[in-house]
Amino acid sequence: MFAGRLRRVLTLLLGLAAILGACVPQAAPTQPGPGGITNPPTTPEMVDAIDLTGKNIEVVYWHNRPQRDQELIQSMLDEFNRTNPYGIRARAEIAGASYNDVYNKINAAIQAGQPPDIAVAYQNQAAFYRNQGAVIDLTPFIKSKKYGLTEEDLKDYFPIFLESDANPQFKGERLGFPTQRSVEVMYYNADWLRQLGYTEPPRDWKTWEEAACKASDPANRKYGWAFRHDASNFASMVFSRGGRILSPDGSAYVFNSPAGVESLAMIQRMFKNKCAVEIPVGERFGEQNRFGNGEVLFVFASSSGLPFYREAVEKGAKFNWDISLPPYTERPAINLYGASVSVFKTTPERELAAWLVIKFLGERPQTVKWAVNTGYLPVRQSAKADVISAFERDPQWGPVARSYARIFDWLQYAMVESPVAGYDPVRTIIDQEVMSRVINDPNVDVKKLLDDAVAKANEILRENAPRSGR
Repeated sequence: MFAGRLRRVLTLLLGLAAILGACVPQAAPTQPGPGGITNPPTTPEMVDAIDLTGKNIEVVYWHNRPQRDQELIQSMLDEFNRTNPYGIRARAEIAGASYNDVYNKINAAIQAGQPPDIAVAYQNQAAFYRNQGAVIDLTPFIKSKKYGLTEEDLKDYFPIFLESDANPQFKGERLGFPTQRSVEVMYYNADWLRQLGYTEPPRDWKTWEEAACKASDPANRKYGWAFRHDASNFASMVFSRGGRILSPDGSAYVFNSPAGVESLAMIQRMFKNKCAVEIPVGERFGEQNRFGNGEVLFVFASSSGLPFYREAVEKGAKFNWDISLPPYTERPAINLYGASVSVFKTTPERELAAWLVIKFLGERPQTVKWAVNTGYLPVRQSAKADVISAFERDPQWGPVARSYARIFDWLQYAMVESPVAGYDPVRTIIDQEVMSRVINDPNVDVKKLLDDAVAKANEILRENAPRSGR
């Protein structure tokens, strides 16, 4: 009952946000100002014409990282402040403990007319901001001859990282730029798996389900799989069976395909046969802790969690563990996670200063430092060797450094869930009305659940489609 009330409140708030968003100035460029520059600039030449001399602009960056990472970010920004020739001063601020916290704070700031200069945002969140006219297309800044990236720079970025920011709802506009990425991998207890008679992690779902059920012993709190209330787990399973969450052109949700049905039916069987354990939403990091204590065999989670899983195992059962690609049917697939950094509409000068901060954070020295200290993937290919080498020299990483190195080989299989506006409430539907239903009801019709969820998701997609003039 509480979950139903929560969904109704969420729907009401989203509707209110959409109504209020109609009152917000749009991102359509204003009439040209001095030098023929619109706000935001729409061509590289306009960006080239911006003069930052003597402006001494301050750029505020909202993010969701803990205090340790806040200090790391600010140390890099301090270097930018010392070295940029325009007197730009960049300052980082913790805007919440999660991406949702930042998202909610930004939406409130947009309505108040006081957004930050830049902020972390998933592609679907950036699309929601764009539909309110609040974030800008970075393409002219990237292509600027004076302030942009060279062809050599662009080729140095991992292509899939750049491609994931081209938004299908807005004709390929780049509503963010990558400074970090991770992928969803399978964490597994290698010692336990060997005890069960397996010499390598399962490569197909049938073997994976078999191993998970062999491992399960509910009487002793042992389970094959830790179920997280995370729509990305479901997406990874769909991808690995050849399906998609959203159609390639962004026009419709399609996760009620055979791949979706097979994924959901497997989850239903896992709970019916007591081969999985639910991690309650209130049990923060429960999957990490239970894995570290040797209570679960498999967890699907972000590769950025590698340092935390290492710590959990060292504090817990101290066993050999590793990561691998998720199981698959015909072709491997891996879910690419990617909160980028978006620039909010202010003035051409402030927007350019904000872009220069993002550009700096993506340079090789910064992306190496960020990856080494956080476990995220660097965004530049030239940084790969430095990061891997740093992990190999760190005795705390041990063989996991080699596992991290393999992730770069898996990027060729990367897929993105849904970069369109309104995906956050769709994720809630997938969790609460689909995944949560099957773990508690062994007889519910999985195809009908998915069909109903897709119908609701497509209604949300229509409600959040770009409106004329935006």
